[in-house]
Amino acid sequence: MINLRKNWRSLMLLAVLLVAVSLVFAACGEEEEAAPEGEEGTPKPGGVYNYVLSANPTAIDAVGVQESEGWQIAHNTLEGLVTYVQDESGGMVAEPKIAESWESNDDATVWTFHLKKGVMFQAPVSREVVAQDFVDSWNRATDPANGSYTSYVLAPIKGCTDSGYWEGKKGLTGVRAVDDSTLEVTLRYPFAEFAQTLGHPVASVTPVDYIEKIGAKAYNRKPVGTGPFMVKEWKNNRYIDLVKNPDYWDKENAAYLDEVHCAIITESSTQWLEFQKGKLDYSTVPPGQVKTVEGMPEVKNGEWTAKAWPTLSTYFYGFNMNNPVVGAPAGDKGLQIRKAMALSADTQHVISIVGEGVPLPATGIVPEGIPGYKAGQSPYAYDPEAAKETVAGLGKLPTLRVWYNTDEGHQKIAEVLQAGWKAAGLNVELENFEWGAYLDKLAKSQKGDESSAQIFRMGWIADYPSLDNFLYPLFHSSQSATMYTFYNNPEFDDLVVQARQTTDATQRTNLYLQAEKLMLQDAPIIPIYYYRDFRVTNNRIGGFVHDPMYQTHFWELWVKE
Repeated sequence: MINLRKNWRSLMLLAVLLVAVSLVFAACGEEEEAAPEGEEGTPKPGGVYNYVLSANPTAIDAVGVQESEGWQIAHNTLEGLVTYVQDESGGMVAEPKIAESWESNDDATVWTFHLKKGVMFQAPVSREVVAQDFVDSWNRATDPANGSYTSYVLAPIKGCTDSGYWEGKKGLTGVRAVDDSTLEVTLRYPFAEFAQTLGHPVASVTPVDYIEKIGAKAYNRKPVGTGPFMVKEWKNNRYIDLVKNPDYWDKENAAYLDEVHCAIITESSTQWLEFQKGKLDYSTVPPGQVKTVEGMPEVKNGEWTAKAWPTLSTYFYGFNMNNPVVGAPAGDKGLQIRKAMALSADTQHVISIVGEGVPLPATGIVPEGIPGYKAGQSPYAYDPEAAKETVAGLGKLPTLRVWYNTDEGHQKIAEVLQAGWKAAGLNVELENFEWGAYLDKLAKSQKGDESSAQIFRMGWIADYPSLDNFLYPLFHSSQSATMYTFYNNPEFDDLVVQARQTTDATQRTNLYLQAEKLMLQDAPIIPIYYYRDFRVTNNRIGGFVHDPMYQTHFWELWVKE
């Protein structure tokens, strides 16, 4: 059953919006190689790193984190059973963190996690983490009274619903502490990649007894976790200061820095000015200035590094599949319109002109860097002549409506695509709405009537690094309302469900790829590009990496000078 009550994924897309506003696009895959000894130098303790957040986070505790800015803080202060790291291929994979190891039964419905001993909560809690803390933390995360927008990550657990909330008064009946160091999790259905999803902040361990003592509001301002940094102070719309956790349990991964100052600056032009003044060690770049920055003396002489960092995210245009003109009710004619629009979408022009060459061409919904990624999944590569032939065979068509959220970058992209569609013989009108109104209008588009969306721009950042995360929550019929396509293909649903239940990794990947290809043939979306995140860093800092999930590992950084 489609649930429109809870549009958690819509709010996660705020992260995409913040990136796209400055046209600093993102995609996936590779990690910058570590500099040779002598170039980077030997890490040493001490110093302050001056980071920048592009928005005031909605929240920085596990339950409330919604967007990349909040996730960045949580990433360095909170921890869960697993953590995400890049492997040699550039893909993000789950590795043990608080969990020592785990295993599942044959059908992947019962998971057992063995916890490391000696994992400590930060001060003022200062006690060892036990399995019951995960039981309490996950129950808090999925409690409907707390309204988490990301609790869907825990939805497979018995006692939860597809919405990510438990019902009734029993909570998550599928989670229990066998003993202090053993956590048993029973799922509602087989899910072979369950452990891979648990690196999301919502699955972090938190001291629920302490939260109940001081209150959720106070805790969100200064959350206590188990990570290498602690929150010192959060001044709304000004900054968040982190300090080194002096009692961090994982000594091999303890922080070098004494403090990280995270200035909150929403305008990329202001960030860039502050960086040039030396007040920031890291910055986005204003629209249209990528080539200029790449040619600056400070970049040429190595004082700064300017780089397009791969990320796991995709920019696309979606179709309302309930719409009688472009959607499923129109039958083959609707498919032919979607096909023509895909064939005439000049994505290379978008990338080279609007994006200054930073994004990468998208040939599917799944970006490079996701384990199992396969290029060329979409059957509708750019072919304007084929698009013209398709449109010519459709007879007279009504004017098509394309929506995007108000932003100069989205407008330029829409105008480039509009030109390609017009050349193919399609009449397309553009309309934009402020972000809040945009999401509200999309959410009300299920009926597919004239007040509903027909075609709209959207994007997706990975919540967990898996093929599943770009297929199940976006296009499975039980979930697709939250991506506003309202896509419904039983064959696709069956393939995704089979993939989730398949424990053999090769077979699982093949099923997911079959599902992706089938969905792209149906064309409920047009993939436009894979984001890359163009950033400039001050090389007084060593160890900097901006990973494909938009995170910087503050504990790996040190001040060279």
